[in-house]
Amino acid sequence: MDIYQKNLQALFKKDPLLFAKLKAIKENKKYEVFLGNDSANFNLLDKETNTPLFEKSPLDSSLELYKNSEIHMLYPYLYYFGLGNGVFYRLLLGNGNLKRLVVIEPEIEIIFIVLNLLDFSTEILENRLILLHASFCNYNMIASLFDMDKKSRLYARMYDLKLFNAYYERYSHQMIEINQHFTRALEHGAISVGNDAKDALIGIKQHAANLPEVIKSPSLVDFVNALKNRDTAIIVSTGPSLNKQLPLLKEIAPYATLFCIDASFPILARAGIKPDIVLSLERVDLTAKFYEETPLDFQEGVIFALTSIVHKRLIQAIQKGVKQFSFRPFGYTNLFDLHQYGYVGIGMSAANMAYELVVHSRFKRCVFIGQDLSFSQSGNSHASGAIYGDREIKPKKDKDKIFIEKYGGNGEVETTLVWKLFLEFFEKDIFNTPYKLEVINATEGGARIKGTKEMPFKEVCEKIDKSKPKPPINLIYPTRSEQAKNLKIAKQKCEEIIKYANEKKTQVEEAFLKVAEFLEKVEKLHEKNKLEELDFKELEYLSAEIDNIKELFDDKRFNSYFMDAIQSYIFHQELHIAEIVCKKTNNEYELRAKQLEYIYAHKYWLFSLAGGMDCVIEAFKMALKEW
Repeated sequence: MDIYQKNLQALFKKDPLLFAKLKAIKENKKYEVFLGNDSANFNLLDKETNTPLFEKSPLDSSLELYKNSEIHMLYPYLYYFGLGNGVFYRLLLGNGNLKRLVVIEPEIEIIFIVLNLLDFSTEILENRLILLHASFCNYNMIASLFDMDKKSRLYARMYDLKLFNAYYERYSHQMIEINQHFTRALEHGAISVGNDAKDALIGIKQHAANLPEVIKSPSLVDFVNALKNRDTAIIVSTGPSLNKQLPLLKEIAPYATLFCIDASFPILARAGIKPDIVLSLERVDLTAKFYEETPLDFQEGVIFALTSIVHKRLIQAIQKGVKQFSFRPFGYTNLFDLHQYGYVGIGMSAANMAYELVVHSRFKRCVFIGQDLSFSQSGNSHASGAIYGDREIKPKKDKDKIFIEKYGGNGEVETTLVWKLFLEFFEKDIFNTPYKLEVINATEGGARIKGTKEMPFKEVCEKIDKSKPKPPINLIYPTRSEQAKNLKIAKQKCEEIIKYANEKKTQVEEAFLKVAEFLEKVEKLHEKNKLEELDFKELEYLSAEIDNIKELFDDKRFNSYFMDAIQSYIFHQELHIAEIVCKKTNNEYELRAKQLEYIYAHKYWLFSLAGGMDCVIEAFKMALKEW
């Protein structure tokens, strides 16, 4: 098999889109290849502009680039715009510290030429080289890079999209746009982890406390199966545009499956519209008011799709209808061996969760209404009649305002950081929908949701089949023996988590005490100007101790039990630690200084890790007392 076929075969497995585009090329037309006396010394000539890729010797240029990149030799993730002749990247990939190299090339023919001459098949298969054609580099494509390797987010401060050489300056507009996608994806990743561990701990405690209620309910698998073979789903959110859609929604309700966000439930009740499904996924008790303020007769016949982390007050407020629980895709929910109840709610809103259910159930059409994700022209944040008021969220002051593209284009609307995050989850989920689903945004206001068709709700209603009403959704409850079996599994898992967590917490605490004792010694020597008396072997020993603790994160159980609770503060510390790790040292003195800085950075890291683990243990203990 020749080099090109090996590369193509690797791309077929890793990037079918690029593979298909390359398969369509039979020969290079825009670029001419000039081979030197060395296989690594070849140039490309742009025949349209009579411009060479390299102004001087290609091999010398590649070696110079490599020498200049030595400052980045400890960076595990690198990003470049422009493939060149590929030789520089062949050299870079020889660096064992480099975990992943992303190279974006605007000219498909250059990719074709390079893959004919250099073998990158192994690196492509190992995901060490991600080769992207610039035309495919939309936001969702770039964001997926950080989902593929979540550790890459920890090096966000080290991110820099480097221009290969002067030839690629002609593509500067494209490079700037792609760079914006990268920065937006990194920002989204940082915001997604949150900044308050308290929320995550509340979720863990409520998940464990609710398990006896969860295992009595119909499973998510049964729920999804009951929704199969349906045509149109309408997701009803609580944006300012909702009110104008209510008369049409009432007419079409008998023929479409209505997924209603909890905040929209009382609004629909006042309009005399009974949804099929009402969704709640948040931890806070305030969401209970959406049910407390809705007449009980409107709960009759409704399926309440709840996540396992909702507040007890909310569960108690639902007195009729069917409560159906599911697990959100968190680490601690995934290890309960109750997979029939998972997993939806990866997004941050009930509307995001509704879309996931629509996709899992394979509806043919999904329609959004009331999904403004922005303030109205009059400054309203919610629909008229919303329980917490139509101005529950206030617009920001001018300097803090955030704007996004408006519905229909031709301008922008004001949003919030949280709504923008919801929007990005929608766009990502729509982009990743695994089948041909017609997604329509019939909000007729608010923000543009990329990937949807924008259509007036009246036109949507005309498309819906009204020849017969929709069938009822019939769910099956687990038998008493199934409930008893699942409750036993849940209790054993909670006890197992507590036992395992205590063992690992002790290990972390012991490492913290060693680090704290050593740093106290350093402080005393520093005060006496006697740092030369420091035992530098201890630096290496403690660095290794810290690295041993960090290896716990490679253990699936450790990651699953604790990451959701600790990620908000560990993530932000890791951003700083990544800067230390990537710092190049030139001599023994600089190396020792770097090791000391690394140990200092991990003193609070270890302290906060042990504290977070302790909180998880207490959350499970408290939850078990409520059973």
